[in-house]
Amino acid sequence: MNASAQPAPWEKLLDGRFDSKRPGRTLWGLFADQRGRVALAVLLYIIKQSPSSLLPLAVGMIVDALTNGGDGAFRHILAIAGVYFLLLLQNPLVHTTFVRLMSGALRHMQFNLRSALVERLQELSITFYEEKQTSALQTKLLRDVDAIDGLCRHLMHTGLNGLLVITYVTIIALIKQPLLAVYFLVTVPAGVALLKIFDRRFKEQYKAMRVETEQMNIRVGEMLQMLPVTRAHGLEDFETRGVRSVFERIRERGLQVDTLTEFFASSSWFTFMLFQLACLVFSAWLVVHHRITVGDAVMYHTYFGMLIGAVQQFLSVFPALAQGADAVRSLGEVLEAEHIEHNDGKPAATDPLRGEIIFDHVGFSYPRGREVALTNISLHVRAGETIAFVGESGAGKSTLVNLAIGFRQPTAGKILLDGRDLRELDLRTYRRQIGVVPQTTLLFNGSLRENVTYGLDHVTDDTLWQVLADANLATFVRSLPQGLNTPLGESGTMLSGGQRQRLAIARALVRNPRLVILDEATSALDTESERLVQEALVRLTKGRTTLIVAHRFSTIRHAHRIVVLHKGAIVEQGTQDELLARNGQFSRLARLQGVQQLHA
Repeated sequence: MNASAQPAPWEKLLDGRFDSKRPGRTLWGLFADQRGRVALAVLLYIIKQSPSSLLPLAVGMIVDALTNGGDGAFRHILAIAGVYFLLLLQNPLVHTTFVRLMSGALRHMQFNLRSALVERLQELSITFYEEKQTSALQTKLLRDVDAIDGLCRHLMHTGLNGLLVITYVTIIALIKQPLLAVYFLVTVPAGVALLKIFDRRFKEQYKAMRVETEQMNIRVGEMLQMLPVTRAHGLEDFETRGVRSVFERIRERGLQVDTLTEFFASSSWFTFMLFQLACLVFSAWLVVHHRITVGDAVMYHTYFGMLIGAVQQFLSVFPALAQGADAVRSLGEVLEAEHIEHNDGKPAATDPLRGEIIFDHVGFSYPRGREVALTNISLHVRAGETIAFVGESGAGKSTLVNLAIGFRQPTAGKILLDGRDLRELDLRTYRRQIGVVPQTTLLFNGSLRENVTYGLDHVTDDTLWQVLADANLATFVRSLPQGLNTPLGESGTMLSGGQRQRLAIARALVRNPRLVILDEATSALDTESERLVQEALVRLTKGRTTLIVAHRFSTIRHAHRIVVLHKGAIVEQGTQDELLARNGQFSRLARLQGVQQLHA
């Protein structure tokens, strides 16, 4: 974030103001930039609700006028009705204004919260995503934010109405009959007692429900990804049973939540109906002993009914409160995560890069006691040099490349980029000068142009066609009915494997990178597709520093050096001919290439 600029509202949630252990404080903080609007909305709510709040008082006054009789009774009733008519008249306009103000504040809160989540997700390190599944994160971004929005709506409508009624009833009762006011206020501790009884169970049930929902989303996502494999092996019934078992668990959990919620509601209804019955008897006793009038008795009984309804409204908010508080804790797993890649305030990488990389006694161990991936790696990659990394599965090839990109930080030693420690640089400025061609090309549901120029503005058609020609993709694109604007479908399903890989090469080429990372792009291609991709790769890597994770030895013929990794250490390096002549680890792997493919 730019320290000199005023931070956006969602950025404030990322500077320590989001506290999942204090949901109430966090909810208040979500409206930090909307409190003026909320205060005005509350004022309008009080005005618009005045007809409902003052109706029992008007009815009591009319009953007393009728009971007392006299020549002026009807004129008094008309005066009361006239005032009440004016109160009714303001409601439509004031109500509409209130809804617009409150809805605007809620929508703005949603926007800020989701923006904060997206920004934090962009800042978190790769380690975080290894521990969290995509479907669970999507649930947090959608369902949990909706749960918080639902809670705020309950508080700003149901809760606010309940608070207003309690305030009205208490003030009127204190003015007209303090003894009844004391009786009325007894209902509040009764409501608190009910909350205490059910509080722990609600928290447990809503947390369990959230976890089950996340697991359901994960399982459904896996089912959709596995559809081709499922159909190919005739496992439709097996997969259906597996997904249905997840649905069964969430059905049972949902039934428990619904039962608990309704038992809580019925318990509160029973408790407060007893209070209302007692109020009716008590009011009658006061009338009999001439302590209050009949009109007052009607008013008090009506107000007490409203008070009971208000307290029940407060209690009805409690399940949403428990769910919203759990959603705040859930979002805290993202907004309070410690795996953050800190770039702000660090100097930018040299632009343009020379492309020199030095691994200086680099070691890397995975967290939480997992295996040591790399040990004492020392390697000097000169600017413009092509280095290929080979070795068996688990040798450390991909880990070494991830360190070079900055996705991970070495646990020992350091990596120098053009003579500067990679940890001390703003990695975003470094990665903008990198071209990455992964083994599996990731495409999104947009046009071919959008996929190639992803994140870039103002790429001309001439530049784009030249890039596509260099990637051996221009002829294919011209054959498409909409050319550059052809939609690729979800994940680019309309493209073959070779076309997808060449599109990835075009995406790298259009950035004119100084450093190219290749995670063998030809391991799953037929001979003709591999030839086209290889030609495109030669154009991509020409004059650029290139790191290749090699699966097929046919892809590293043009490498200046080959580095052989074994159990996380460099055991050999040199040209292909030099390594073959040594009859060492590389020669052994090369002989295996005659009968099987290496896998990363």
